[in-house]
Amino acid sequence: MSRSGRTPASVAALLMAVAVALAGCGFGESDEGAKSVSGAPVRKPTSQQSDMVAAVSSSRSDEGGLVAMHFVLAKRPKVGEPVDIEVSLTPSIALERLFVRFQAVEGLQIVSGGQTEQIENAASGVAIGHKVTVLPKADGIFYITAVVVADSAKDSVSRTFSIPLIAGEGLSAAPAAPPSASVSEPARESTAQ
Repeated sequence: MSRSGRTPASVAALLMAVAVALAGCGFGESDEGAKSVSGAPVRKPTSQQSDMVAAVSSSRSDEGGLVAMHFVLAKRPKVGEPVDIEVSLTPSIALERLFVRFQAVEGLQIVSGGQTEQIENAASGVAIGHKVTVLPKADGIFYITAVVVADSAKDSVSRTFSIPLIAGEGLSAAPAAPPSASVSEPARESTAQ
């Protein structure tokens, strides 16, 4: 018998009872996750967060934010070939609603996944996945803008992210710099007399 008067068997039974009770009350994984307005459960990201890159936010870095966005490309983008972009949205606090709309610049077309469904009850720290398929129409450096609208119990916030994409060969070689006056020889004014 231990000092507290409990036997190892009673301690094990107590721990088992606590584990069962916690499992029964929904501690840990839950069937009650975020849902889209249509009632369908939201998609989990197919890629691990460690394989993804943070999208560039237009807000100041010290503001934090209600949602973090990461992404990964399925393959190197080639002109004329659709490419999938796996996006992960991770709320930093519990959200009542979450919605994202994606927009592409000229030279890049969004083929599918241009917006998420409106997601309700997104839990803090639980990643939500979305797939955007784009079609590069020319070589170049492009970006996709993602406008995230997040509603919490206290705030309604809109935040803009950019997802950069280099298609094909990227940019062609930079043009040669125009000739300039030599720094060591100052320009002389001609004096006509």
